Amino acid sequence: MDYEEQLALAPCDLTYTRPTRYDGSGFSVQLSHFAPADLDLLTRVYRVMRRAHGLWLHLRDATRTGAPLHIDLLRRHILRELRDRNFLLTLRELGAATYALGTPGHGVPGALHDIRGGALLALIGFAAAEARGESISDGEIRHAALRARDHARIMRHAVSDLDPQLREIDAEIKTHTILDFVDKWDSSIYRAGERMVAISAEVNFDGMVANHDLETAAIDRVLCTHINNAARYTANDRVSITALPINDQLIRWVIENPIFPDQSQNLREATGGDLGKLYRGGTTRGGHSIGLAQCAEIVAVACGQGSADEAVYRGYIGSTVRDLRYAAWFHWPIFRKPAGKR
Repeated sequence: MDYEEQLALAPCDLTYTRPTRYDGSGFSVQLSHFAPADLDLLTRVYRVMRRAHGLWLHLRDATRTGAPLHIDLLRRHILRELRDRNFLLTLRELGAATYALGTPGHGVPGALHDIRGGALLALIGFAAAEARGESISDGEIRHAALRARDHARIMRHAVSDLDPQLREIDAEIKTHTILDFVDKWDSSIYRAGERMVAISAEVNFDGMVANHDLETAAIDRVLCTHINNAARYTANDRVSITALPINDQLIRWVIENPIFPDQSQNLREATGGDLGKLYRGGTTRGGHSIGLAQCAEIVAVACGQGSADEAVYRGYIGSTVRDLRYAAWFHWPIFRKPAGKR
């Protein structure tokens, strides 16, 4: 889609109606909501994410003294741990013990969805490709380290007492520009099964969109859910992300991918032509739309809407198919520092 088509996806006179800015809180559960067996699995996944990003930081810091960045060390240690059979079994089993106890508590399905998805799916794709003997580029290894960082932050957002100290820090720092989001996805490769999906990102704005890391994690939960879906269903192994301001209050994020005719027909049959139903749960193929429904809830709160249904109805979040091109969008408020603050 071109710029004008992206602007036409939803009204451009949408307003930001919150009296105070959303700080990224909410949409989290506590460890006590999970079965004991899942507590160990959650901790295991989180530690793997932290180690991967920690190794990246350690090796990157060494370059400041003139040492080269040891990409081969990153490749060996990060991918080895991600492709380990025990780690993959951990991901497969995560949540099973909690669901076995009966209907999980409010927020648990959404937390599990994003912990098992989020930025982790892209990471697992790297490891699976390497295990098949495919070459993983230096650029992909750098992106893997960033995905590990993002996923650890997503996990702290989803489970509030997983790492209380860092969660507290997430709530206090740091301001993020739109480029922080675009740079980590632009020209990246998403390994979806045996396919290599090329991600491109374009921005028509250079301002700030998040005041704290906790808010950044909330954006990432929405963005990663849409990117994961797009990478899974793209018909030509390409996904594009665009961020553009629609007014002086809101940024519109657009995630696009081409689809096959049968996919378009399946969407029409599943939703009766109303793709807004995808954000109300229970209508996706191969899933229960937990992730998209949660995205609508997060966007509704961030933009000051009364409910997820209201956010979908007014166009703050949604999707459409035009000429066999699936486009999903959501809005997020622009952040401007209060006058006098640095």
